[in-house]
Amino acid sequence: MLLRNPALTASLLSATTKKLCNHRCSTPAAFMASSGVACSLLVLCGKSLAENETAKAIKTSSTLKLPEDEKLSLVLHSEMDNSVMQGFFQVHSYMDSLSTNQFGRLLIWSPDLNSTHDIVSHNFCELPIGTVCIADVQTKGRGRSKNVWESPLGCLMFSFTMQMEDGRVVPLVQYVVSLAMTEAIKDICDKNGLPSIDVRIKWPNDLYLNGCKVGGILCTSTYKSKKFNVSAGFQTLEELYIKTWLHSGQRVVVQEKNEDKVIEHVVTIQGLTSSGYLLAVGDDNHMCELHPDGNSFDFFKGLVRRKLQ
Repeated sequence: MLLRNPALTASLLSATTKKLCNHRCSTPAAFMASSGVACSLLVLCGKSLAENETAKAIKTSSTLKLPEDEKLSLVLHSEMDNSVMQGFFQVHSYMDSLSTNQFGRLLIWSPDLNSTHDIVSHNFCELPIGTVCIADVQTKGRGRSKNVWESPLGCLMFSFTMQMEDGRVVPLVQYVVSLAMTEAIKDICDKNGLPSIDVRIKWPNDLYLNGCKVGGILCTSTYKSKKFNVSAGFQTLEELYIKTWLHSGQRVVVQEKNEDKVIEHVVTIQGLTSSGYLLAVGDDNHMCELHPDGNSFDFFKGLVRRKLQ
C-alpha cells in the first residue's frame, strides 16, 4: 500500500507541488479573470488512458454532488487550451512527476474552490480510491473542530480518498500523512540542492517550522459496507515519526476538573499507544492515554486541559 512507505507517498506530494505560484496580479480572482480561466471550473484528468476514460465517464454521468453556491462546471483537461493555463497548477508537470500505482492518478483541479475536502468527502462513492482534488485557492477551507483554514494563492491544498477495513487504525492515517509531508519536503530540497527545511510534527496533525504552523492534516471517515472510507502497518513508520515530532520526552501538566477543584498531574510524553493516541507516564509511573477529541492541548505552554461537557 502506498502509505506504508513515506518515500512513495512523497511522490504524490512532490508531484502536487509542481505548480507555478509567482503571480503578479493583486488578487487571485483578478489573475484568473485576466488569464481567461473561469474560477468556476472543475477540471478532470487522468494519468493513463484508463484513468482518462474514467474522467470522461464521471463528466458524462453528471453524478458528482457539487455545492450549489459554487455553480461549478465539469470539464476535461484535454478540452482546455493549454495557452491559458500558465501560472496555474501545472497538470502536465504533476502527471509527469507522479510515480504511484493508485494515489493521485485521477486528478480533480480547480483554480478557485470552496473546499477540496468537501468535493472528495461528498463524492466518495462516485470517485475511484486514490482520487486527489487540488485547488489553487480555497475560500472555505477548514481545519479540525470546524476551524477556518486560510488558503491563499501559493499554498498547497489537496484532499484524497482512501479505504481501509480496520477502523482501529483510522487515527493513524493523519500521522502517516504528516510524516509523508515532512519526507516529501526533505526529498524536494535534496533533489534541488537546497538546504534542508526542518519541518516538524505537532501532534496530532499540524506541521511547524521555526515555531510557526505551516500546514495541517484533516482526516475524516465514513463507514460503509464494513469498510472505512478514508493498511495496516504503522509500526514500521513509528520510529521515523517519533524522530520528526516535537514531543519526545516533553513534560506537560494535565488539568482535570473534579467538582469545583482543578486537579493537575505532571506527565511525560513517551510515544504513541497502539490506537494512535498519546502515551504519557506520570511521576508515579501511572500510564495514561491522551485523546485529541477529549482534551484541549497547548503543548508550547506544556498544558493539557480536559474538555468540559
